[in-house]
Amino acid sequence: MVSQKTEAIVIRTFPLKEFHKIITFYTPDFGKVKAVAYGVKSPKSRLGGSLELLNHGTLIFQYRENRELQNITDFNLISGFDAMRSDFTRITYGCYFAELVDSIASEGITSPEIFDLLRTTYQFLADADDVPLLARGFEIKFLDCAGYGPELSQCVHCSSSMNRLPINENGVATRNFGMGFSVRYGGVLCANCKNRDGAAFAITPGSCELLKMLRRAEWERLNRIRASTGNHTELKRVLGSFIEYYTERRLKSLKFIENVL
Repeated sequence: MVSQKTEAIVIRTFPLKEFHKIITFYTPDFGKVKAVAYGVKSPKSRLGGSLELLNHGTLIFQYRENRELQNITDFNLISGFDAMRSDFTRITYGCYFAELVDSIASEGITSPEIFDLLRTTYQFLADADDVPLLARGFEIKFLDCAGYGPELSQCVHCSSSMNRLPINENGVATRNFGMGFSVRYGGVLCANCKNRDGAAFAITPGSCELLKMLRRAEWERLNRIRASTGNHTELKRVLGSFIEYYTERRLKSLKFIENVL
């Protein structure tokens, strides 16, 4: 048994008997870590207030190889992202981001990029003018970090560039307004290939360019980006379906957002 120390964000909590909790953390050094916080719900526990969902802190735990659950020794709070917690919409989206990371990230696979993305997103969330647009940005960035990022620059079937007009079988340039997005094939289909997948979603070039912009943008630039109602509808449908395909389920927090917010 080896004592390990790392930064961590609480991405899930689950009650265990009367006084204990199973805590899932995301860390930059160990990826996803599940651990037991014994006695954390006791009034005398010094960890009770620090191990709340979405809290960021320094985790010390006893690591045992081939054990599903580790033992928490200590957790020193760095930030509870209080500004985000004061707004119902923002904290709800924050919970969605945590559930998304938990649903796709695998235990034991390290990704400092995912940890940094989650931490910086929570830091910026309180200042975002367009929270759903921030969510789309988080989704595309997270998918990229997790290795599931969709292809947006060329047709996933014929490899033609989506930055120029496609050529049909008669050698005539066609308009890109018929492009589609295939969840099954993992990206965009040009106007000539969109019928290769009968379940492909229609997506306008503007929404595709917006998604590429969100993929590249730093959070500080997000409030300068504008999205139309149509852009929001298309990106939510495309990314939501893409995420559901890879998680093989509908995330509870996302269903709550759709039904309540």
